Amino acid sequence: MSISNIYLARHGETEYNRRNQIQGRGIDVSLNETGQLQAKALSAHIHTLDIDYLYSSSLKRSRETAEYVGKYCNLENQSYRELDEMNFGILEGRPIEEIESELQQLHDNWKSGEVSFALEKAESPRKVLERAGGRAENIIREKHRSNILFVLHGRLIRILVSHWLGMGLSSMHKVAHSNGALYHLQWDGQQFRSVFLNNTDHLKNGSLDSLSNEKWSRIELQ
Repeated sequence: MSISNIYLARHGETEYNRRNQIQGRGIDVSLNETGQLQAKALSAHIHTLDIDYLYSSSLKRSRETAEYVGKYCNLENQSYRELDEMNFGILEGRPIEEIESELQQLHDNWKSGEVSFALEKAESPRKVLERAGGRAENIIREKHRSNILFVLHGRLIRILVSHWLGMGLSSMHKVAHSNGALYHLQWDGQQFRSVFLNNTDHLKNGSLDSLSNEKWSRIELQ
């Protein structure tokens, strides 16, 4: 049976991640130094996977991570606004410790199955799935029997993975996510199955130090 290998990667760290602030579709910032190192380590690992197509959201943190992959792996990145992170509305940019009650409200509603619930000026999980899932699934169908990498965002990855694996959006909180993490799903033309989720081995045990500085120097001068 012919399959597609679908890889999802979460973007590298930004200062909003480091400071534990909500970062949704309305926050468009670049990777910080740690995020750049994570993107390089991710790129070196992706190089071993024989990726055919590379896609990202339109947000800087996703595009920049994908650009590292593209340069290292000689792939052209295609970015789409439909693949942007969830819009968290009035919560965006705020420290998590200041909005714990609002976050709990979201969690309680979504976990109970109210996945159309959203706060002011925000998107619901169902809306994000319609927007981003539609674009991603069109790509997957069009590029069937290929190895595809999507460089995306934490909440979006939770939404897509929980839906594709049949868990339901009410269980998306069970899908862990880390900056620079990699996910591997397979699609046989009818259904998805999980190979691994939230793998960060390429970021551990000195992986960042083992990168070829000479190769990166050549790449970054181009």
